[in-house]
Amino acid sequence: MIGSPTFLFLGLLLLLIGYLILNWASSRNLKDVAISAALSTGFTLLWKRQRPGIPKEVTSRVDEVRAQGTHLGKARVVTGYAVKHVIAQVTGIVGALMMLLGTVLVGLGVYWRRK
Repeated sequence: MIGSPTFLFLGLLLLLIGYLILNWASSRNLKDVAISAALSTGFTLLWKRQRPGIPKEVTSRVDEVRAQGTHLGKARVVTGYAVKHVIAQVTGIVGALMMLLGTVLVGLGVYWRRK
């Protein structure tokens, strides 16, 4: 029997929200974009036996920077990417903490019983 259905429900809810936050943050994190691009390039080279191109996530960002006419415009675009990266890093930490708290609550919900 479940010890505390409320804790179990809240824990599962926090796990889901934490996972969705981590998924959102990883798509805006420059490090994760670079790792994804490297893995897809390796996959194309090794398994498809084709010459890999530059992945779309990277080329779209580079093209956006190149489209700016001045150095100040390019700096603004790169600064925007840097700010988004920092926000994604902080949001990723919040998502991981929510998943940790959700795991603790699920454990409490299953095993903790009031006497």
